[in-house]
Amino acid sequence: MLPLSRHLFWDTDPAAIDLERHAAWLVKRVLEHGRWRDWKILVETYGRPRLAEIASGLRSLDPRAAAFASAYLSSSDPC
Repeated sequence: MLPLSRHLFWDTDPAAIDLERHAAWLVKRVLEHGRWRDWKILVETYGRPRLAEIASGLRSLDPRAAAFASAYLSSSDPC
């Protein structure tokens, strides 16, 4: 499992998370409740194109999280 913040898994066992099968759930959880470090780990793990694909498919994503994902993933700045 990725070294993500423990608070992201208040309701599940982190060892049970499959990075591909649960990718949408994980991205949504990090966007809505994660820290900057958690987001950077996802960027390194999935890459910007895959994250953009996942985030665009999250229909119940919090509007602020959606705005952040859109701005970050459409930017050419690698920060």
